[in-house]
Parts: sequence; C-alpha cells; structure tokens
Amino acid sequence: MAFTPGTPCWFDVTTPDIGATAEFYRGLFGWTAQDMGAEAGHYTRLSREGAQVAGIVTALADDGSVKPAIWLPYFAVEEVAATTAAAVADGGAVFLEPREAFGELEFAILTDPDGAPYGITRLHTASGTERWGQYDNPCWIEYGAVRAPAEALAHYGRVLGWKYGNAAWETATENPYQAISLDAGHEFGGAHRATAGEPAPFWGTTIRVADADKVAARAIELGGSVIQEPRDLPGPSRVGVIADQAGAVFGIMAVG
Repeated sequence: MAFTPGTPCWFDVTTPDIGATAEFYRGLFGWTAQDMGAEAGHYTRLSREGAQVAGIVTALADDGSVKPAIWLPYFAVEEVAATTAAAVADGGAVFLEPREAFGELEFAILTDPDGAPYGITRLHTASGTERWGQYDNPCWIEYGAVRAPAEALAHYGRVLGWKYGNAAWETATENPYQAISLDAGHEFGGAHRATAGEPAPFWGTTIRVADADKVAARAIELGGSVIQEPRDLPGPSRVGVIADQAGAVFGIMAVG
C-alpha cells in the first residue's frame, strides 16, 4: 500500500531476546514471526494473517550494552536525506544515519528537539504496516510531551507537514491535548503533557483490540505487565497501557 508522506507506516520493537518477544506477541495478538537471518542481525518481521504489522530488532549493541526495550514509529517521507537535514536544521538530531535495508527501503532514526526518538522511511518495495487501524494492528500514536503539546509538535509540523489542534473533546485551556492529522478529519495520533513518572518525551504505539481488559489479562499470563489498567476515554474507547516481557511499553485500544 502507498503511504501519504508524514503518516505512520512502520513500527519496530526492540528487545534483548527476539525469540521470546516474538512468542509474546504471537500469544497476545496471533502475530507470526519471520527471522530475516544472521546477515540482517536476525531482524524479525511480524505479520497477522499474512499482512505485515511490525518488526523486532535486537537491543544488544555491538559493544555488549543493551538498549532500552521500546516501540518506535516510522513516518513515511519522500526523501530520507532531505527530511533528516530539515529535522537537524529545526533543532533535532540524528540517532542513526540514513541507510538502505534489505534493498526494500531507506530509513533513518532521529530525535526531536526535546530528545524523543522517531523513525523516518522511504519504502521502495517494502509494504509497511499493511492493516493500519484494523484489529490486532497499530491504530494510533501518542506523544508524551515535557512541555505544552502544541509547542512540542511544532517540530513535526515543520519537518513532516503535520496539522494539529485541540481535540474535539478537549476542554482544558492549559496544555490542551492535541490531535494530529495531515488534513481535517483523518487523525492518526495525539499528544498530551506527560504526568510525573511517565516516560517523556516519548512516542507510544497503540494496538487496536476487540477487548482491552482481556488483552491486558492475557499480557500478564504471557509474562508482561499492566502499566495502566484499561479505562473508558472519549471516542468512545477503552484504553490501557501494557508492557511486553522485555519491558517495551505500548497501548491497547478497544473502540466502541
């Protein structure tokens, strides 16, 4: 499928144990795993009923250190090098320089001016996340900001062309929640002011599920943990936050 530049198009989860993480998500969402081999660092693609969902990448660095277990979103761009340069000119930084992968795509990993990591990619033949918004697939991205959400999103507006504004249900006048889109009526994410103890600045990934409470309970059975019990939010939706067996945090959302 083709992705409009600026939209989420792929997701990675890092882990020190690729096999264990693949088994966790198989048990939780029915995802199947394909190891790309030693020459690819055992990068593993996750699929649901034959449609690609996300990837697993090792958290083990060449020097023997272990990187944090996180979910990382990638946004579609027309030119990786040009977008990287624009991000740096706007106060961002480069975590991983632009490079090719599998002959299927080009990507880079950047950090925004506040330090939050995010990926950008130009898909050549790679399909990306094929069923965005469907059950057991990513459906939303969420930014935890260390300042006013609208201020933090200005970087992405300039670099990725995002539009953002107060969510339709928002009534707060201080640090109001921001809904993110490329055009009115097609929101794909949001940003909130992070609370004490919450990782920030940070991009979170949310998976759509049929029953958030059942998925949260199942995550515990599989060795994960519940960071925030599912609760009802405007939408209407029921949203929770869980962590996989390695500690990578992600959201789950059941839409009413």
